[in-house]
Amino acid sequence: MMLAGLLRQHPPEKQELPEPDEKVISESEIIDEVIEHTTSGTNIARLNMVERGELDKERFACEIKEYIHTRYTLNDEAADRIYRGFSSFMWGYHILDELIDNQDISDIVIYDADRVYVKKLGIRYKSDIVFRDAADYERFIERCALRNHVSLSINNSIQKWTDWSNDKYILRFTAITKELASNRTTTIQIRKHPKVKKTLDVLINEGMITGEMEALIRRKQEAGEGFLICGKNACGKTTLINGMIETIPMRYSIFCVQEAEELFSSKDRNWGAYHIIDGRGESKINFSLGDMVTAAQTMDVDVIILGEIKGKEARQFLSAAHTGAICYASTHAESVEDAYIRLCDYTRRVSDMTNEEILYMLKSLKNVIFIKDYKLCEMAECKWNSDKKCLDFTYFYRDGKEVHE
Repeated sequence: MMLAGLLRQHPPEKQELPEPDEKVISESEIIDEVIEHTTSGTNIARLNMVERGELDKERFACEIKEYIHTRYTLNDEAADRIYRGFSSFMWGYHILDELIDNQDISDIVIYDADRVYVKKLGIRYKSDIVFRDAADYERFIERCALRNHVSLSINNSIQKWTDWSNDKYILRFTAITKELASNRTTTIQIRKHPKVKKTLDVLINEGMITGEMEALIRRKQEAGEGFLICGKNACGKTTLINGMIETIPMRYSIFCVQEAEELFSSKDRNWGAYHIIDGRGESKINFSLGDMVTAAQTMDVDVIILGEIKGKEARQFLSAAHTGAICYASTHAESVEDAYIRLCDYTRRVSDMTNEEILYMLKSLKNVIFIKDYKLCEMAECKWNSDKKCLDFTYFYRDGKEVHE
């Protein structure tokens, strides 16, 4: 076998020209063979040793390069391209590396080998990048699961994980396996979050907030108040909370819990970050968001940050806010007031409290921000109306404009 002009598998005797029936192969086929060699038989054990940190990655790389040179006749340029292709599959994300490196792309979703979609600058497109065939895509999925220590099976058909290995981005994965998919192919969703977080100053320059909005947020933070951030999916909630974390006064100790590890502090401060253990599938161990919020209430903590409220954890979060913790969280909602309606509904499902009792607790979440299309549209604070037994809202901003009342 040979790669015309550059690569040729070692024949017994080198020849200047290939025999007429000699099979010509591409670089991608050579890369596939090297990957197959590395991930099959006894060789997989050495790869697993690298994953566990028991074998130096550089030493492993030297072994692979030696294998390439031993098996094929090639020049240095071709050998380097082949190793980069192999390395991209093993340590990067194969053909998706180009999309992941693109700073304008925030989301990638793969439905099957030739249906890869991206969200670029807020607009969804079908990508020109495709996997070679179904087998190539399946092998990519297996590699994603292996390198992130995730089991994908019928008992683990919905999995979420976060990969911090990329230099620029935190990658949040959601996988729905072929057992649940109508097209019998695993769906992979990747959401990117920059490792260098956007500060409030950057968000001003990008048009999410104004300087006046930032000043108001900082005054409330300095006064020991937290925020509930709401909006639709992928509107900028996580981006804003990450920016606000940097302006929480340094005197406060912070407990941050989240399902997907996206929130972080870039400062050397009193900060603890935690994630859940989901007991779905084969796992019998379960520590929920609510469990972690309850644990925070027994610790020396000033600020509790909950990545996202989606259900019953609302009950523990309200309890923490009502007992004096400074609380930050995000949730899906269509407006400022809709956010409180949803939290009330989440809490009512898992408690025997009345609506009035829940609303009274909700007053502890004093400040709320609604984001739409990466812009702060509404900011308000709520107060308990003891006569009407309901919440009253005072708006500072509506439709992105300051309200003068």
